[in-house]
Amino acid sequence: METSPPPTPRRTVRRDHSRQSTTPIRRIAPRASSSKPVSRFATPARGAERLSSVADEEEAGSNMDVDGANELMDRILKSETVFAKSSELQVTFYSHLPTEVKQVLRNADFYADAYTGDIDTLTGFALVASAETCFVWNYTQALTGTPTCYIFSCPQDANPIHMATPLHALVPYGSSREPGLILVTSGGHVRFWDSVGIGLAGGDHYSTLSLELPDEERVTTLTRADTQTYIVSTSVGRLFRLTLTSLGGRHHLTPRVFSRPHSTLSLSRLIPTFWSGDTTQGKSGNINAVALQTAEKTALGRSVWTLIDFRVQRWNMSAEGWEKLELDEDVAELIPSWTWNCFARSEVTKRVRASPPCLVSYAGHEDLVRADTSIQPRRIYAIVGLQYSTDAFQVKDVRSVPYQSTSSSGAPTHPRLQLLAENKIVVIQFGDTVAICSRDTVYMDRLELKSSSDRTLGVGVMAGNNDLLVLTAATLMKTWVDTDAVQRFDPETGRANLVRNTMTQAILFGSYSENPLHFSFPPEIDEDALMSGAEQLSKQVMESDSTIIRSSHDLNAQMTTRKERLSFLIKFINDNAVLTKQMSQRSRQKLAVHAEKLYAAHQLWLRHNEMLASGNPHGVLTEAVNLFMSSVDTGPYEDNMRAFFKSFVKSLGSLLPAVREIIHRSSTADAQTFLINLAQANSVAMTILQSAISYRHYNLGVYGIELPMIRPWTSSARVISIVSELFNTTVKWVELPTADIDPARAKILAKEQLPELASTLFSCYHEQLEWLNSSVAADDASSGRDRDDLADKFRHARPEVLEILRRNGFAEEAFRLAEDYRDFRSLASLCHKDKVYPPHSNPNAMRIQTYVDKFKDAFTTELFQWYIEHGELRTMFAQDSGTYLDQYFAEHPHPSISWIHDLGRGRYDQASKSLLEDAENANELLSKHLMLSIGKLSHLAQMQEEHPHSIDERVLDAFHDGLDFVSVHENLLEDLKTALANIRAKQSLEAQVDTITKTKASRLSERRALQNSFRQLTRRMLQGKALSIEDAADVLSLKDNDTSLEDYVTALHLVSRANTLPEQRRISAIKTVWRRVYIHDDWKRIQQTANITDAEVNDRFRNSALCAVLQTVNKRYHVRPKDAGAVPSLEEIASRWPGIPLDEVEALYRDYVAESMRLEELGLDDEVYERVKELAAEMDV
Repeated sequence: METSPPPTPRRTVRRDHSRQSTTPIRRIAPRASSSKPVSRFATPARGAERLSSVADEEEAGSNMDVDGANELMDRILKSETVFAKSSELQVTFYSHLPTEVKQVLRNADFYADAYTGDIDTLTGFALVASAETCFVWNYTQALTGTPTCYIFSCPQDANPIHMATPLHALVPYGSSREPGLILVTSGGHVRFWDSVGIGLAGGDHYSTLSLELPDEERVTTLTRADTQTYIVSTSVGRLFRLTLTSLGGRHHLTPRVFSRPHSTLSLSRLIPTFWSGDTTQGKSGNINAVALQTAEKTALGRSVWTLIDFRVQRWNMSAEGWEKLELDEDVAELIPSWTWNCFARSEVTKRVRASPPCLVSYAGHEDLVRADTSIQPRRIYAIVGLQYSTDAFQVKDVRSVPYQSTSSSGAPTHPRLQLLAENKIVVIQFGDTVAICSRDTVYMDRLELKSSSDRTLGVGVMAGNNDLLVLTAATLMKTWVDTDAVQRFDPETGRANLVRNTMTQAILFGSYSENPLHFSFPPEIDEDALMSGAEQLSKQVMESDSTIIRSSHDLNAQMTTRKERLSFLIKFINDNAVLTKQMSQRSRQKLAVHAEKLYAAHQLWLRHNEMLASGNPHGVLTEAVNLFMSSVDTGPYEDNMRAFFKSFVKSLGSLLPAVREIIHRSSTADAQTFLINLAQANSVAMTILQSAISYRHYNLGVYGIELPMIRPWTSSARVISIVSELFNTTVKWVELPTADIDPARAKILAKEQLPELASTLFSCYHEQLEWLNSSVAADDASSGRDRDDLADKFRHARPEVLEILRRNGFAEEAFRLAEDYRDFRSLASLCHKDKVYPPHSNPNAMRIQTYVDKFKDAFTTELFQWYIEHGELRTMFAQDSGTYLDQYFAEHPHPSISWIHDLGRGRYDQASKSLLEDAENANELLSKHLMLSIGKLSHLAQMQEEHPHSIDERVLDAFHDGLDFVSVHENLLEDLKTALANIRAKQSLEAQVDTITKTKASRLSERRALQNSFRQLTRRMLQGKALSIEDAADVLSLKDNDTSLEDYVTALHLVSRANTLPEQRRISAIKTVWRRVYIHDDWKRIQQTANITDAEVNDRFRNSALCAVLQTVNKRYHVRPKDAGAVPSLEEIASRWPGIPLDEVEALYRDYVAESMRLEELGLDDEVYERVKELAAEMDV
């Protein structure tokens, strides 16, 4: 059984669309809530601006044929022209539209003027109608020539609804004559033409009738039940039967209303009366769709299904001419909650075998709750399979439809359903898309129109096969569906294959200008399937898969086509807005790597072609490719070069080790041959790496790449090693004397490659370091060690490489590289390779100032550091860099230098502090004396500053103490030098040390470690070095002080006031000096009182070192004999002399212990100590 087209969208409010806007404002209906998760994006808008993909040197549109050849825009389409092809379906061009129809639709504004259409496969005619005109033609006639177009004027209502088109049905009479035509307005006015041939004469001969509908009632559908019966439904639930009769050789239509349900039905008791005078006919609601049972009608009649809001009715339309309502059920409660909550519209297919499938739609749940008004609300569709059994409906299944409509989906159109392949496949016609869904498997696909000015007008199912005809505003297409493949559709692998097929069709057919179809992903798409499909397709392009890339002997053209395929692939992914939403960074980078390798390979092939054209067929590239091809399992190949560039581009990086191997083999050749091979090897490596890297950075946004690259192939450890080796080898040969290399031209060629090699090497280092510093690489336990090793190598390689460039005449390139990689240390060095002082005589003076202005403290920090390290302080202070010097010294303290800058800027207080700090650490006695003297004067001079500071007595005392220490140091040195007074011959430094040690430290012969320490300290003093306070105290207390007991006092004064020493070491130093004071005298002899007077005993006490010390030293620092026996620990000794071997530390410790034991042997007790202390006190009086 056949039916008329489903209804056009109903309109009750006129919408005023501005014709000046291509995207008119649409009113959005209120949306109810939803609980079912839905996809995160809507069907991509057609006609949107496409994202530009990659920068190739040629831009060529790809034809829909495999070879990608361009076609003229005005080419004549043939029936075998393929628009889309997959394992399950194929779409081809079927026929052109009549000229009259094409002209009208080409200029149509579908937002302002409504159009509808249909393809009647029973009659072989197609139809397109607007509110005013209806066009009918024989579409099969268009296969062989220009079809005849029949034009009719459409009936009009007194109060027409805006955007409402007449409902239509063709009346079949058989193959012997042309069909008739029925048009029905929404107001119920019917116009009937006995034959469409009347349209050739203006279409004025027709019969009319009226359904006499009230003003509030509107016609919603017109359905052909059979060749003589047509069913009209209305917005209040009434059904009319239009019967075709013949009278006097002419056909006429007779209308009659269906019988209505009686009050005993559950629905009629709940619905208010529409006609107040008829209590048996309740208001049933709007009839959305009418469907006929496909089974042949029997003597009992034929079933008619209607969908009235959320109710499903089944009528029995008898052959005798009466109708009976057999079923009226509310199915709203059966629909899943997520659908019911947003149940907006529904549709049933026109022909069914049992219970009809219903198309439902609802607002996306995410749209209801999100606050982002910039995101367009979506309407989502699903097919609900109903099954009637045991006097009740049940939901058999709910399947999603691969389509979502938004405000950018074009002019709204009421969807229509068709069944295909014995009801196993549902075809849904939307305004801009035809969706195809299997009822038995999860297979689904869609045909989406490319142009925003194109619309679907009708879908026809061809009887007896699995073909569909799709009528659009631009053409008529034929779609063949392989039902066996649909039934075999595997849910595990099928989804991924669908995604890959979609992308494959996009790159094969999408760029064809005359293809009316636009390829896009369905709203619900599996992320893993997307990434797997994209990567697999990209790999097929890389390997020149014959199903995607047509074989060609012109490899340049073939590689160009492959580049275009990959460009269109990423463009397609971007156009569908899934790149950043549903593709991982790893997957995106994989696609980018494929594209950049193909681009680099193409550049390499072009250069190889140039070599072939110049008569050099055998070069390093050819040898490298042959070397690689000998290692692959496939083959052998007649032409290794073309085989590699066709099928093995993915292994492009493997050519680099092969290139290095070839250079190693060439090392035994003559200089000319080697240099030629070296230059070619450099060219191959740079072409591969530079082309890939430049392509990558140019297309970062296209592929959504977030640097750094994950394990970048262009900067692996092996690649860095190869490029570094090529650079070093080139430098070695370039810098050989010219006489050693012949010819010089080969040397010049290799020399000219140095800047590019250096740039490539730096790029590899930098890229790999970025990867190793990333959070992703941190997951690898060895990444930290690898990063540190590589950073150290790069740090040492940069200045060497830059200096090589400079000395070989590439100074500008060296400066540029140092700038690019912000190697300010190398920049400072490069700027001072010529004359340094005075600054204005430096040829790079202007460059230095430019860098200061551009890079500021980042450059000046390294610049000043270079000056300091190279002793160019005069140059540093001669430049006008006061502010930067202040900042530098604040961040990098150099008190030994910064005081000069402070004095020059009148900051005397800061200068004095710097001098005091530096004097404490000065190694030279003369420098120490000078710093303390200038520092003291600077501290006093601060009273002359613009903002005077008060004198800090503590600082002033520190200067005094320092100068006193210098004085002690000088006096001590003069005392030691008296041992050399009687020696007339000139002695070496060591001889002087020996003489002083024997003369001035004679008691140390048994304490070898302390004797060695005395020797070292004496040597330093003779060299003009400044001793530390601990060292000076040691010299003062270790030497023979028979005539200079005051030196013990001086030693105690020094260590007692050494506040900068660690406290424990200061206490140990005080005890050590006291211990040496005690063991200076022989207390056993002193305490022998036999045969001597008291006066003599007291004189002995008064003449001891102990009495001299007690008389002068502050009693706070007195140490009794029993306390003086404590010796420093091994740890203290090691901290006092850092870096000395452990055996020397132990030797010193033993000497300290020997001193302690000597003190114990002397038997000096507290009674003697107290007596000496009393005598010392008496001497002070």
